[in-house]
Amino acid sequence: MRRRAIKLSLLFCLAPILLSCSPADAQQADTPLQAQEPPPEAKRALDHLQEANAALKSVRARITYVRAIPLLDEKQKSRGELIYKKPDHIILKLGKPRNEEVYTNGKKWWVVSHETRQVEIYPVSDEANREAAFLRFGYGEGSEGLLKDYSVELVSAGQEPAREKGKPPVQVRRLRFRPRRKKKPAPLYDAIEVEISSESWLPRQFVLHEGGFPGEIIHTYTLRDMRLDTKLKDKMFEYKPPRGYTVLRPSERADAASESKGGAVP
Repeated sequence: MRRRAIKLSLLFCLAPILLSCSPADAQQADTPLQAQEPPPEAKRALDHLQEANAALKSVRARITYVRAIPLLDEKQKSRGELIYKKPDHIILKLGKPRNEEVYTNGKKWWVVSHETRQVEIYPVSDEANREAAFLRFGYGEGSEGLLKDYSVELVSAGQEPAREKGKPPVQVRRLRFRPRRKKKPAPLYDAIEVEISSESWLPRQFVLHEGGFPGEIIHTYTLRDMRLDTKLKDKMFEYKPPRGYTVLRPSERADAASESKGGAVP
């Protein structure tokens, strides 16, 4: 049970980074609010981000994922690869100790554990889309809808030396987003930090702060060596389980259990 919960956590931590939110998601909000204008410095950073995102078709990058529970002094680091193609195609490969992969073609999720030699398959649901909504501007539809749900502040502004000699310093901005209202279900994260730089003005790091017992869980995704707008075929986002792997479809089992008890099947 714990292993499955960890894998689902990985899935829902990844989705907010990349997926866009549909108009239906906005209609499910508790109380419609107008987008609030962020502070000037934060607004300029968002404008850079939105302009870069508008032209983006795909991204392929090396990724480092760190899951930390500061209260318990626990930290786990895995490295791998992230592939994303607009609007909703994702591949995340993480090496040991996680040794997992996540695929979606916009219709299904494949969650792969090489340690247990299992593949869990889930339909893409509205629930997953709602969890994805808070960072839809990152590689999704833009920041206007995000600002209806989240307040934004500029946490830091600085610069780094350019990688190439003779180039101007790289401008770095870190933004923090917090939920503006209570939602049902409650937001999964208490705060989200996004770091962007003038190298591309696209997110290069996400820090997701998840509350809970036995303490706050911090998920950090750091992207590097990003390659933008490479040609990616849709077929590569469909996972074919290797021979000898067990294939599980938990949502189908839940539907069957609901039917056997006379309950409604969603």
